Amino acid sequence: MATTDESASDFSTRVTQQLVGGIAGMGVAIGMETGLFEMMIAMGESKKTSQEIADLANMKERYVREWLGCMAAANIVNFDPTEGTFWLPSHRSNIMDLKALAMTAPVLQGGFFQVADCFRKDGPRGVAYGKYPKFDELMAMTQGVFFQDHLIQEFIPSMPHLHQQLQNGIVVLDIGCCEGVSTTTMAKEFPKSHFHGLDLSQPALATARDTASAMGLSNVEFVHADISLMPPDWTDKFDYLFMNFVLHDLAYTAKALQDMYRVLKPGGTLSVVETTAHGKLKDNLAVPDRDSVVVDYMYSLMNCMPTSLYHEGGAGLGSMWGRENVRVALEEAEFQVISMTDVPSESGLHFMCQKATNA
Repeated sequence: MATTDESASDFSTRVTQQLVGGIAGMGVAIGMETGLFEMMIAMGESKKTSQEIADLANMKERYVREWLGCMAAANIVNFDPTEGTFWLPSHRSNIMDLKALAMTAPVLQGGFFQVADCFRKDGPRGVAYGKYPKFDELMAMTQGVFFQDHLIQEFIPSMPHLHQQLQNGIVVLDIGCCEGVSTTTMAKEFPKSHFHGLDLSQPALATARDTASAMGLSNVEFVHADISLMPPDWTDKFDYLFMNFVLHDLAYTAKALQDMYRVLKPGGTLSVVETTAHGKLKDNLAVPDRDSVVVDYMYSLMNCMPTSLYHEGGAGLGSMWGRENVRVALEEAEFQVISMTDVPSESGLHFMCQKATNA
C-alpha cells in the first residue's frame, strides 16, 4: 500500500498484525525447539487434552497448556472447547519445513540488547559471535536444503570442468564450513577428491567431525583457523575454494580475499555465494518479494554487521553490501570474475572466479 493511500489507522493495523505475527512466531519456535510439533504430527488428527499431550511428550502440563493456548489462538493448532482437546490438522503437518525461518528470530534475539547498545555514539563497536546461541545450528538448517538437495545435483554440475576435476580427484577448501554439511556432502559424492573444512567455531567443527566420522569419510578434515590467516604451507594448495554466505560476515574481508588468492592454485576456481542484494536500497525495494528483503536486512543488522564490527577495524559490510561491491572486492583481490549467476534454490548469487594460470 502506497503511503499516500494509507491512513494512520491503516498503518497501525498493518504494523500491529506484523508485530502479533512475530510474537506468535516465538510460539511456533518453542513448539519446534521442544519437539511438541513433531509429537503432534505423530499423533495424526487424534484429539487429546493438554495433560495427555504433556504425558506423551514427557513434559510439564502447565507449560504445554499455555503453549497450546497460544497456538490455538494463532489458528495453528485446533481446539475443541466441548472436549477440551487439541490436534494439528494433517494439512498443517508441513510446519516443520519452516523451522529455519521460525528459529531465526529467537537466535538473533540473543544479541538484541547488545545491538541496541551499539546504536549509541558512546556504545560498543559490535557484538561478539558468542552472544548468539545456536547460531551455527541455525545456519546448518538455513543452508542445509541447498547443500543436500542442490549442491551436487545442480550447483557443481553447472561448472562442467570443475565437476570433472572433482570426479578425477582434486583438493578442495570449504571456507566457513560451519557444521560441515556442505563439506561432507561433497566429500561423499567425490571420494577421489580431498576436502578441508575451515571455520572459527570450535563447536561447529566438533559437530562436523562427528558427522564425517559417522559417515565413514576418510577424504575430509576440519581445521580451526582464521580465513585471513590461513596456514603458511597452504600456498597454492587448493584447486577449488567454496564459500557460501560467508564473505560479508568477515571482519577483514580484503585481507581474507588476499589469503584466499594465496592458497588457490593458479588456474584454480573460486565459488563465492552471496545474497542477491544490490548496493542501493531503491534497487532492493524494487524486488517483488519484499519479505525476503526484510529478513536479509534484519540478519545483516542483528548479526552479520555487529559481529564483524566487534573486531577492531572490522569492515561491518553486512549481508546487504550489494552484488556490485562483491564483484569489486573480488577483482581488487585479483580474481577473475568469470560469471555471476542466480542460485534460485538458495536465493543467492554465485560469483564463479578463477586465479590466472600465470599468477
